Amino acid sequence: MLVDRVKGTIDRYAMISEGEKVLVAVSGGVDSIVLFDILQRLQEAYSILLVIAHLDHGLRGEESAKDAEFVKHLAAGAKVPIVSERVDLHSSSSWPGLGPEGRAREARRAFLIRAANDAKADAIALGHTSNDRAETVLLNLTRGAGPGGLVGFDPVDRPFIRPLIETTRDEIIAYAESQKLSWREDTTNADLSFSRNRIRHRVIPELSRINPRIVETICRGGDLVRDLLAANSYLLEPAWKAVLVEEGPGRIALKRGTIGELPPEVGALLVREGLRRARGNLTGIEAVHVEDALRLIGSERAHGSLDLPGLVIRVQGDEVVLSEGRFPKEGGFSEPVKLGRNPFPKRGFTLDLKIIPSGSDEARLTPDDPTIELADADRIAFPLRLRTRRPGDRFVPLGMKKEVKLKDFLINESIPFFDRDDLPLLCDQERIIWVVGVRISDEVRLTDRTERILVMQVERDP
Repeated sequence: MLVDRVKGTIDRYAMISEGEKVLVAVSGGVDSIVLFDILQRLQEAYSILLVIAHLDHGLRGEESAKDAEFVKHLAAGAKVPIVSERVDLHSSSSWPGLGPEGRAREARRAFLIRAANDAKADAIALGHTSNDRAETVLLNLTRGAGPGGLVGFDPVDRPFIRPLIETTRDEIIAYAESQKLSWREDTTNADLSFSRNRIRHRVIPELSRINPRIVETICRGGDLVRDLLAANSYLLEPAWKAVLVEEGPGRIALKRGTIGELPPEVGALLVREGLRRARGNLTGIEAVHVEDALRLIGSERAHGSLDLPGLVIRVQGDEVVLSEGRFPKEGGFSEPVKLGRNPFPKRGFTLDLKIIPSGSDEARLTPDDPTIELADADRIAFPLRLRTRRPGDRFVPLGMKKEVKLKDFLINESIPFFDRDDLPLLCDQERIIWVVGVRISDEVRLTDRTERILVMQVERDP
């Protein structure tokens, strides 16, 4: 029986643990109705609690409203809690660059995650079947997707689980009819202006004439690709560690030169892995995007950037930075500063500069605060300028007699990579005299012969 087969799928992929609460996405269509019915039958086996979630996206007017009423009636009859919501997807302002299908998908995903959090659910069950997976693989192929696109989607992608992933649409309909279940028909599923519908109603039937088990064959191929990707990830771990500079939330820095020394195929896999880690997924990332990224990395340009879906790649000397979203347009800065208060509201701080005689009471204080530093004013070539770092910057840190690369100094001081570009540097006409908040230059340190002292203080805005 189908219930037993679905239970086998759930157990094989460890989708549900005993005593969990499962949010079931129910649109009213036959797939989601069968999913809910089977999970109801398995409630006792897993001691699980069910909650229904339904999003009325309003794209089909009265038909969408009737879907919502149908699902509410289903929940009431089953005495199962329901979380429902209505959104307006006709406006694209909240989902720039996406068509109706894309807006519906993103809104649905956001709603389900929000509903699961509110309900304190442990998993979100989706009604995707093997047919849906095969259609996704073919759709991804037409869009030039990379290896990940050939997987379609996984049985488990926390918090999402897909208990029907090994079940065909024909089996779903046969089960629904045998159990005399009611469901809603989405009339847009027959609209051939949608790419997925053309694949469903035209491409797969034609392929089935060549191979009657084409859906199973495509899904089996997807499983093989997923296994290969998992193996690649394991085998690539040493190479990944070799190219990784730093990893932070939504941002990753890689060694540009090391990537360039590797075979292109390995470089492509590492870039793809970086994109996945920076974004959390590879949705919308196609093979051409990886090729463009490799072209930028391998170019002779010292600086450059590339916009990708939901992510930006920037080359900066010997490093490649992958960042979710966009880099701040403000970028680096260089501005003159004078004695007195120098506010930088966009940067969130004020730089205060003043000169005092070495014999004053204030000069006798030894500040134990990285936001305050004292320097020999007579060893400084005024006027001063505050700026961010530049390629080739060098610096003589306090306590050292030789110049070092600023980049190496910041690494040794454990300054996070993603903070280095915004770190203010106070410079005179010849050199860096203070890496603000970190250390002054040994070349302007106080000595027994110091007569005038430059007091430098940075204050963070409240």
